[in-house]
Amino acid sequence: MKHFFEPEGVVVIGATPNPVKGGNAIVKNLLMSYKGPVYPVNPRYKEIDGLVCYPSVRDVPGKADLAIIFVPAAQVAAAVAECAEKGIPGVMVESGGFAETGAAGAKFQEELIQIAARTGIRIWGPNCMGLVDVVNGNIFSFMNPEWQKEGMLIPGRVSLVVQSGMLSAVFLVDIMSHALTGIARVCSLGNKVDIDGCDILEYFMEDPQTDVIGLYLESFTDGRRFLEIARRCEKPIVVLKGGKSKKGAQAAMSHTASLAGNSRIVSGMMRQAGIIEVRDFRQMADVCRSLSLIKPSSEGKRTAVITFSGGAGIVSTDFVEEQGLSIADFTPETKEKLATLFPSWMPVSNPVDLWPAIESHLGSGVDVLGLALSAVLADPGVDAVFMHFSAGASRLLPNLPALAAEIKRHGKPFVAWLIGRQDLVLKTQKEALAAGVPVFTEIGRATECLTAAIQGRHKPEKTPEIHPVDLPPEMGNILSAAHGAQDEHFSKKLLGACGIPTVREAVAGTAKEAAGISAELGYPVVMKGLLPGNVHKTEMGLVRLGVADGKSVLETFEELTGAMENRGSVLIQRQISGRVELILGLLRDPQFGACVMFGAGGISAELFEDTVFAVAPLTMKEALGMIDSIRGQKLLNGFRGSRPVDREALARIIIRLGEIGLAIPEITEIDLNPLIWGEDGVIAVDATVVLA
Repeated sequence: MKHFFEPEGVVVIGATPNPVKGGNAIVKNLLMSYKGPVYPVNPRYKEIDGLVCYPSVRDVPGKADLAIIFVPAAQVAAAVAECAEKGIPGVMVESGGFAETGAAGAKFQEELIQIAARTGIRIWGPNCMGLVDVVNGNIFSFMNPEWQKEGMLIPGRVSLVVQSGMLSAVFLVDIMSHALTGIARVCSLGNKVDIDGCDILEYFMEDPQTDVIGLYLESFTDGRRFLEIARRCEKPIVVLKGGKSKKGAQAAMSHTASLAGNSRIVSGMMRQAGIIEVRDFRQMADVCRSLSLIKPSSEGKRTAVITFSGGAGIVSTDFVEEQGLSIADFTPETKEKLATLFPSWMPVSNPVDLWPAIESHLGSGVDVLGLALSAVLADPGVDAVFMHFSAGASRLLPNLPALAAEIKRHGKPFVAWLIGRQDLVLKTQKEALAAGVPVFTEIGRATECLTAAIQGRHKPEKTPEIHPVDLPPEMGNILSAAHGAQDEHFSKKLLGACGIPTVREAVAGTAKEAAGISAELGYPVVMKGLLPGNVHKTEMGLVRLGVADGKSVLETFEELTGAMENRGSVLIQRQISGRVELILGLLRDPQFGACVMFGAGGISAELFEDTVFAVAPLTMKEALGMIDSIRGQKLLNGFRGSRPVDREALARIIIRLGEIGLAIPEITEIDLNPLIWGEDGVIAVDATVVLA
């Protein structure tokens, strides 16, 4: 990857002297800041912007290890092939007109894939805007050269990966024009025929100039590789995933020919990897900025709010708790320090409303803001501080360099909310950035970023060890021959052989057999009609609960066989009592492979959709995290006198299901619904296995 970020020489294929064309912008950007030799290539010109222009890549005299290509799509393959012959190891194809435009463009794109496979040349793009390296001045892009001239590119410690070409440009302009976030690098990847987000993420992991990595992605070329890299990454990663809705996924397909994938699986993967998921571009910029400025020493959530308004303190408290943080309880020592600032009638509490203290010390020279902040930061029961400023009111705005030094001395996460006159707010924000203090103009965004800074430092466990799955030979023979949805009884036999706890049951061919099986299992029993190819027994009226005696068994057997027109069989199982019904599933995702689903189950599973996903294999911590993530926590914790669910036992089943999916590729889906928590533990009472 080094030749993309630190080339010794750059060839520009499609260079032009026409100032309104992208080929000219690429040359101008290189001349402004790139320190190596630049070689324009275009057979129509002898000279461009004072540089010798060469008719072809073959004629370039010096060494170049990167070519930027900006010619019509139909000419790109030939240009890439020439670069490979010349020995140039990497090309950035910034031209559009490929798979994002339809069948004709897809053929051009396939040619690039074949050339890369045949020659080994690495291809960045096509349909992208290249690289903007602010720190080193390597602007390998057709972005407007005026942005460099106007000094809009502010160096920082945040590196971004943006799949969209034009979006990367306007997003960069938006960030730079507000002058609130320092950027190290911005990479636009486009259609990702070769270089993808995984390659860039891996590079940024080792890049000493990058502290925080932000990505806007519409698809994952290799989802499992992305997860594995993210697990290893010591730096915080922030991701905005496009194409979550059905229409958004269709738009992603037409935009960069990308399959957006299952958004809930993507979110589950990011939770596993310790990635911070955001919802929009401004949020991504703000969260990345916060992570680059805040270096907390712990993951504590106890927060102090320092304000100049009781109302603002109340609103802040709501947002703090909504984000999963808590309002800290001050120690007696902290209360004593703060009490010296307040009038005698004002009790000390959190949020700390400083306005009465400010009024009581007018003209005294006492630094109320600074003393209050020092007292709160020194409190061992405070993990983070959220402070309010007002631009244009000197008494409500601290000395920012002094404040930054105090924050750094204590090493606790700090964010500020700023309100006031528009011009002074922007001026203060820029001064805060220079001082290293994260300041926001919305209380909600400030608390989001504080939470991200605290939780974003959590790193997930390494990829877990996978335990083998040993099947009896007869099971293996069936798996190799069968296809499609298997009946409930076989599905549970298979899962039971793999270590999933299942209910005791047997299949009855006659009414007499049904009576004997029921007596052996013990009443009450559940009786189900099994029809080949039918997995929705409840909807077909083929499930009978609470069959309590032999006479009822005989009657129910006749009812079920009649309903099935004597085409199926009758399954009898011991009725499991339990008030908690769960669902557990396995599916194969085209981007991530074997994935596990967990949630609230029973007949209401599809109604409430209280489910979460994760990519197999899982660690115990990740499986427990899945359990903690569903909304129905009251049900799991013991609702109305019922026993709390054994979460570790449930987590072991979740882990095992993932291992089954990895070990048996013939299985495409597994559905355990319901999985009942009762006196006998967690038991699967219904299951469907689908084979390829």
